[in-house]
Amino acid sequence: MTVPERGLLAAGLLLLAAIGLGLVSRAPATSVVVGGPASTPSIPDTALRDGVVGSIETLDPLYATDPAERDAIALLFRGLTRLGPGAAFEPDLAASWEVADGGRTWTFTLREDVRWHDGRPVTADDVVFTVLSLEHPDYDGPFAGPWREVTVERLGPFAVRFRLREPLASFLAATTQPIVPAHLLAAIPLAERRFTAFGREPVGSGPFRLVSLDDSLVRLERFGPPLGGPRAPPPDDPLATLPPPTPASPPAGPPRPLLDALELRVFATPDEAAASFRAGDLDALGGLPASLIAELAALPGVRRVVYPTTVVTAVVFNLRSASSPFRDPRARRALLMSIDRDAIVGAVLDGAGIVAETPISPASPFHDASSAPAVAHDPAAAARLLKAAGWTRVTAGWRQPKGTAVATFTVDTLDTATNPTLNAVAARVVADWTSFGLRPTLQGYGAAQLVEGRLLVDEFEVAVIEINLGLDPDLFPLLASSQAVQGGTNVAGYQSTKLDELLAAARDQADPETRRTRFAALEARLAEELPFLTLHFGERVELLRERVQGPSTREISASPERFWDVLAWHLAGTPDP
Repeated sequence: MTVPERGLLAAGLLLLAAIGLGLVSRAPATSVVVGGPASTPSIPDTALRDGVVGSIETLDPLYATDPAERDAIALLFRGLTRLGPGAAFEPDLAASWEVADGGRTWTFTLREDVRWHDGRPVTADDVVFTVLSLEHPDYDGPFAGPWREVTVERLGPFAVRFRLREPLASFLAATTQPIVPAHLLAAIPLAERRFTAFGREPVGSGPFRLVSLDDSLVRLERFGPPLGGPRAPPPDDPLATLPPPTPASPPAGPPRPLLDALELRVFATPDEAAASFRAGDLDALGGLPASLIAELAALPGVRRVVYPTTVVTAVVFNLRSASSPFRDPRARRALLMSIDRDAIVGAVLDGAGIVAETPISPASPFHDASSAPAVAHDPAAAARLLKAAGWTRVTAGWRQPKGTAVATFTVDTLDTATNPTLNAVAARVVADWTSFGLRPTLQGYGAAQLVEGRLLVDEFEVAVIEINLGLDPDLFPLLASSQAVQGGTNVAGYQSTKLDELLAAARDQADPETRRTRFAALEARLAEELPFLTLHFGERVELLRERVQGPSTREISASPERFWDVLAWHLAGTPDP
C-alpha cells in the first residue's frame, strides 16, 4: 500500500479498535534500574506524579502500543518535529526543513547539539536507520504506514531528504515519529528487535532520561548537557569524526524541562488509578471514563484541562451491496436526524465531547463551520425524509423501498470489555433508532473480530466505530473510490467521483489558505452526501492538582501528545533549575 493509500489500521483510522492487533507475545516484564543501583540517583520530592492506565512491556518506540508505553516514550524520545501551540508543528531534532517538487520532496536540517542520553550525538544516521527499520520487510510493528514507499537519503551528518511518490501535505505530522539510536540497534537483526533489552533500558534523546522501570512505575529525571556544553564522544568512537557544531548552534543543547523529575505510575484499571488520585498519591490523571472524571474533578484543589481530540465516533454503513437500504443519502440523513447526539455527549460522555457535523474536528484549522450546517435531532422531520426516500411506516416498524417485511439490521461495535464508552454510545444509537421505529440489534466484538472479521471482509451491515483522522486530517483512505474494493480501507464501499476530486485536492501540498478553501469544499460535499454519520469528537480530560502549573490545551490525536508543552510544566513552590 502506498503512502497516499495508507490504510485505516496503519494510519490509526480505527485507532481504538485496531491498536495492538497482530502483536506476538512478549517476554515477561522485569524491573530495571538503569545504570545499576550504585549509580542511580534518587528521585527528588519535587517529582510530578502522573497516573496512567495500561501496562509497560517495552519502551522501544517502534514496537510500543499501550498508551502507558507511548506516554513514557513521548518524554524519552524526540522526533524531527513536535507539536507546538495551536495547530503548529515545531522543530525538535530538526532545526529547519524545506518542501519542494510540489510536496514530493522534504529536506530536513538537524540540530547539531542534541545528544542521546549516553552522550553520543544524534545524527542523520539515526533518522535514516529509524525510517529504514519502519520500511523493512521484517518490521512487524504498527507504525510503518506513513513511511511505506518513502525514500530516505542521508545528505550529510546533519541533513536528510525524504522523497514521496505523491505529494502529501500531511507528511509533516508523520515526522513526529520518535527517532531511535542507530549506534545501539543497527547490529541487531530487525526480526529480533522486539525482544531486546533496549525495550526495558531505552536510550533516548528526549527531555527526560530513564532512571528505573518496573511494572507499576516509570521513573524519569530531567536530561540536559552538563554545564560547559555537550559531551564529546570517546576518542575511539566512530562518531568522533563528526565535525564540531557550527558557531550558530546553541552550545548547551535543547531547552531543559523545568521539572526535576517525573513519575509515571501505572495502573491496571481506571478504578485503581482513581483510588490513588483520591488518596492524594497522584498529581495528574486523565483518560478515565466520564463518571470517574466527574467524581474526581469535584475534589478540592483539582482542576480540569480539556484536550480536544481528532477521534470521531461515527456510524458506517456497508454500501457495497446494491440492495443496501442505506444507499439513498436521504435515508442516511433521516437516520442521523433520529439520533440525539447532544444527549449522547451529555449522558454518555458527561459533556466531554463535541457534536460532529463532519469528520473534520471543530478544533482543526481546516474546519469551516459554514460549510456544514448543524443537523438537529428531529424525529418527525426524519420520518418525513425517510418516507420521501421510499420507506413505509407500518405498525411493526419501517419497510424499506420495495420491501415486504419490516427492515431489520445488526449494528456492530466493540464490546464493553474492549471499549465500554464506545459500546455505550452504540447502545444509545440503537435505542434512538428503536424509538424511531427501526429494528436494529447491537452486537459487540473484540478489536480483532470487529476489524479483521467484520469491517475489512465486508461482513457487516452497520457499525459504530471510532476513527482517528490525525492532526492533518486525510479522508482519502477512508472514502476514496480506489479503496472501495473488498479488503480495502474504504470499508463502507462508498464511491463518488466528485468526492474523489475533493479528497485528492485536500491532501495536496498548498499554502494554508488554499488548503482551507479546499477543505471547506470537501466539508460541504460531505455534509451533502453523508457517506457516513459523524456523532461526536472525543475530548481527553486531564485532572491536575493545584501544585501542577503549566499544562495548556491544544488539539491532540493521542494521549502522549498532551506532553507537547512539558518543558513549561513545573510544580508550584519549587525553584527554577
